[in-house]
Amino acid sequence: MDFVFVGGGNMGRALAEALIRHQVCRPEAILVIDPVPAAREHAARLGCAVGEAVDGRVGEGAVVVLAVKPQQAQAVCAAIRGRLQAGQVVVSIMAGVSLAALREALGHAAVVRVMPNTPAQVGMGMSVYFAAPEVTPRQARAVEALLGASGEVLAVANEDAIDAATAVSGSGPAYVFYVAEHWMLAAQRLGFSEPEARQLVQQTLLGATALWKQLGGSPAVLREQVTSKGGTTAAALEAFHGQALGEALEAGIARAYARAKELGR
Repeated sequence: MDFVFVGGGNMGRALAEALIRHQVCRPEAILVIDPVPAAREHAARLGCAVGEAVDGRVGEGAVVVLAVKPQQAQAVCAAIRGRLQAGQVVVSIMAGVSLAALREALGHAAVVRVMPNTPAQVGMGMSVYFAAPEVTPRQARAVEALLGASGEVLAVANEDAIDAATAVSGSGPAYVFYVAEHWMLAAQRLGFSEPEARQLVQQTLLGATALWKQLGGSPAVLREQVTSKGGTTAAALEAFHGQALGEALEAGIARAYARAKELGR
């Protein structure tokens, strides 16, 4: 067994599907454990082995992924404790559960904390990870193969950066959707239908991001390049500044970071 997923919900499913899609391993080398029948049925259709509860097979996977809600951490770790082998690495995507807490609850040293985000479901995820010192280079490569199959990967040098990433990229898709929601409403007030507004906003977001990624550099420079003095873009930006839109965004991310720290206590 190459990968064991304890939790087959949205994120666990996305990671497992990415492994198969990118041929990182065969479907039968993946075990998905979930008490929900629908989750097991989906994994079985992919060709994965399935289980309703943690059993001895959890000790057979090179990488064990804890893809459950943070509230389930204590129960899941208790079920796994004593079943892990020395060569295994455990990957946790549970927000707010510290490395120290995981290591103590599992009785296992080789643990990695990961903050993924929901675009992993379409292969466009951003995963940030911090590994315990006991994680070997070989284990780290396996973790990067897992995460890289569903998007981009960033290794960070300290655990605090995981909480920061929670606020920036983990919660980030919600910020984009919030802006898009109001952008669409503005478009509809200007006379566009909902489908038309959706097309306009989606493609503009996609195109602007692709342009930024291709050209690189500062978004401030790109913004200035499309802002003519006294033009329509300048008028909109002036209104944004007047409403302190930028400051509100920065304050929201700072508050998300503070909440991530609170959840980890």
